[in-house]
Amino acid sequence: MKSLVIAATALALVAPAYAQVAPPTPPAQSAEQAADTAKTAAESAEQAADTAADQAGAAAEQAADEAANAADNAADAAATAADDAANAAQGMGDAAAENAADAADSAEDAASQAADAAADAAEQTPVTPPDVNPPMISEADPGLLGSWITSRRIFTTNEPSSIEWNQPAELDERPAEWQDIAKVNDIVLDDSGQVVGYIADIGGFLGIGAKKVLLGVDAIHMTAVGNDTFFATNYTKEELKALPDFDEKTVRK
Repeated sequence: MKSLVIAATALALVAPAYAQVAPPTPPAQSAEQAADTAKTAAESAEQAADTAADQAGAAAEQAADEAANAADNAADAAATAADDAANAAQGMGDAAAENAADAADSAEDAASQAADAAADAAEQTPVTPPDVNPPMISEADPGLLGSWITSRRIFTTNEPSSIEWNQPAELDERPAEWQDIAKVNDIVLDDSGQVVGYIADIGGFLGIGAKKVLLGVDAIHMTAVGNDTFFATNYTKEELKALPDFDEKTVRK
């Protein structure tokens, strides 16, 4: 492409030069003069071509420089535009974050208000209690908790165990011959929830060194003397200690 431009430029410059240097030869001009004129014209044409080539090269170089400068300017402009766009995007991001935070606060307030309204509505709506058939207990006639029962002591009447148990008449105080020999450790229930036995700690001190034995529900009897409630039995301490040790694997825990 550069060669074509140089050639075209050279031809454009050579034609005027040739026209100026080589005017029409008069018919009467000698052959020698014509040869000299042609030679001079050729030299002038060569010089004009060189000048044109040099000018064309300079123009091309200048055009390249200008193109490079334009490219640099375009790159700078693109970088500036990118920075401006980034700054604008950053500004938009900050605004969006602020808007999102405001929206979150509004949503939180709305949720809190809705929860309060629901709680108020729940309090204002009466709930009919279901009929769960609770036991008839009262302060005057209280029920018994398992934890209370498992802390009751067991007293022996020291009567012969062969004698059938008879609930003694209402007592003002526990008879002196009744002896504290054990403590109810736990209650055993069957799969239907009925009490079928008791685990008793016989002997020991504060549960240490005591022997655990399994008693049937008819082996001990709940007895109340004044404000004290305990279990009583006709079995002696020695008889209860003679029972086999309770097997822990026979109950679910």
